[in-house]
Amino acid sequence: MTHSCILSRGKEKIVRVTFESETAYAEGIVPSGIIEKQNGFTEDEVKQLELYLKLNQDDIMKKAKEITGITHWF
Repeated sequence: MTHSCILSRGKEKIVRVTFESETAYAEGIVPSGIIEKQNGFTEDEVKQLELYLKLNQDDIMKKAKEITGITHWF
């Protein structure tokens, strides 16, 4: 699992989260906990990933705040 820094989508603050294996890929968003794109995961696996995002959204957001976005480089 990897994640972005805090991003803005309109007025909402979000984090993009990516799950990857050798044969599957999924991209979700916190805090909504929705998998937006996926390839190779079963429907049950996608539901488990969405549950993981929802249950761990506070921790993921906290870790994402520690990442400096590219806009802070200049």
